[in-house]
Amino acid sequence: MSLNCPFCQSTNIMLIEASTSQANTALSSLGTPATLAALGSTVAKSFNLPPIVGGIAGTVLGGLFNSLTEQSTPRHQSLYFCHNCYQKFPTHFLH
Repeated sequence: MSLNCPFCQSTNIMLIEASTSQANTALSSLGTPATLAALGSTVAKSFNLPPIVGGIAGTVLGGLFNSLTEQSTPRHQSLYFCHNCYQKFPTHFLH
């Protein structure tokens, strides 16, 4: 069974992997609850507050940040590329 491009019907297509979440990986790792808890406790110490207050605040903010970025970031998606018409299309276009 050969797969055809949905645009030009060519059989000269190739499966490619497109990771759409690579740009947000560094940003997501900086905004983890543990990272922001450590940062919050350090900031709290500099303002002569108990470090636990900053740690709790950082954990809450990190959790909110994670939930917002994970919902808006699409997951890893498989794409096909047609060498005839140079179109990229998702797997569900083949069905």
